[in-house]
Parts: sequence; structure tokens; C-alpha cells
Amino acid sequence: MPAQPASLVDVRWALAYPLTRLCTGIGRDAGNPILIRDLAASRSHCEIQRAGDAYVLHPVGSAETKVNGMAVTAPRALAEGDVIEIAYTRLRFTRRPPAGDVLPAPEHAAVDPDFAAHRTEVREIVSTEKLQELRRHLSRPVSFNPWLMAGAIVGGALVVALAILVALRFWPG
Repeated sequence: MPAQPASLVDVRWALAYPLTRLCTGIGRDAGNPILIRDLAASRSHCEIQRAGDAYVLHPVGSAETKVNGMAVTAPRALAEGDVIEIAYTRLRFTRRPPAGDVLPAPEHAAVDPDFAAHRTEVREIVSTEKLQELRRHLSRPVSFNPWLMAGAIVGGALVVALAILVALRFWPG
């Protein structure tokens, strides 16, 4: 009997990865059907194997894999709503059709081979779109708020006055 359709939904990016293979590899290497773009992930981090109607997570990489916040060191059957944590990526297991705001994940995006071969380290990769948005945000002129400036001046004056009072109270002589 074929397994009921299932998928992994990337919680941050709202992308659904269908689990259509008997074994679906997950990791930083471009050969994985589910590519994790995070240097803290192993090249081959884990895999999901379909066994009848069950989907079983097998950790295979050197980095830690968690399910619902708990480290997984042996094969573990997945249940509806389980959240798999791989480095900074969170994937939710579901057998339900994707919600309206969840898009199908791209088949396979081009990957920089240097990225895939890079040694594992903790660092988050930012998309080009997010980087451009950050640059636009940082290039905006800073607005001047006179009330905020007045509050800072008054606050600074109070700190100086308090320091003088403490020094006068405890100063020898």
C-alpha cells in the first residue's frame, strides 16, 4: 500500500518539499533533494526514508539534528506537525495539503560548489533580496526627533548630578 503523501514545510520561507522518494536526503550538498543553505548544516545532514505508510528520520551528518527540540541520534518515526531542526532551518512534517501561503519549493536551485564544500561553521546565509532590502533600509536618512534628543540630554544631566552627589557624600575630607 503506498504511503500517504507527505511533505516538509520550511517554517521560515513557507516552502513545501514533497517527500516523493523512498529516501530523501537533506543537507548542504547540492546532491540532496532538500538543500539546506546554511553553513552550520552538514553536507549530508539527515534523510527521510519512507517505510510503508511511515516516514522515518535518519540522522547521518556530523552536526546535530533535532525533532521538536530534542536531539535525534537514532532513526525516529515522524508524526504530523513534528518540527525538524537542522542548524538554523526548521522543517515541519505534514501529510496535509500545503496552506494557501505555502509555495512549492523549487526543484533544484543552482548552488555555488564552494558553498557546498565549505567546512561546517555557524553562520546564516542571507538571500540577495534580503541583502538589498537591508541596504535600502540602511541608506535611508535618519530622522531627527527633538523630544528624544531632549530626553537624552536631561537623562545625561541627571546621571552627572547623581554622580556629583555621590562623590560629595563619600569623598574624604
